[in-house]
Amino acid sequence: MTCSNIYDLKKIPIYYEELRGKKLFTKALSEIDVNKKSVHLFYYKNANIPICALPKLGVVIISKRGFLSFCYNFYFFINSFNTKDIVISKQNIFSIAKSALSHEVGHLLDPNLSNIKSASNEIILSIANGIIKYNIDLKDDYYYKKNLPLEIEDSIIQFKKNNVTREINAWNIGKTIANFQSDTERYIFEKIKEYALATYNYGNLKDIVAENNVEKYIKSLL
Repeated sequence: MTCSNIYDLKKIPIYYEELRGKKLFTKALSEIDVNKKSVHLFYYKNANIPICALPKLGVVIISKRGFLSFCYNFYFFINSFNTKDIVISKQNIFSIAKSALSHEVGHLLDPNLSNIKSASNEIILSIANGIIKYNIDLKDDYYYKKNLPLEIEDSIIQFKKNNVTREINAWNIGKTIANFQSDTERYIFEKIKEYALATYNYGNLKDIVAENNVEKYIKSLL
């Protein structure tokens, strides 16, 4: 087991503070092979922003709460498998931050990001049209659990595939710019990528409607 003593998790916020909080990401950025002027690092002490918030306007956002939560969940994930030890140490917490940040910067550097966004918008529009066409009542709390028309199910699948492509692109680009300092750091990156892709919430119809302003699309079509 990677973390046989679960109380070791208490060390994560301690190491985070010893790494000087937001300066942890500034230092991690200094080790990433990228034009630093093109990346702005914003830090929110209280905002619950997830570790992967698709960057907008060249901004990478990683919150304290989001990062610590990511670390806890990551260690629980690898603890579930018979895998090589990734001990909870100050250096490994830094490597986790560097890996996560490389992925976020990977989004910014993805040359296909605009095409992926455009495809997502088209899929969302098709979902909005389907909701109108089949008179689906979004006020029904369980509308997304009922048998949906195949046309809408296909659009949901395409939306998820598009998101998977976006995430894989970011991780692959992140790997090329991470400038790993050791084999352990490279291994941590690969396990975080595995964890992130395995646990990323690709969403159901309710999530897609709530997170992508689908109701706004519907109003524009009526």
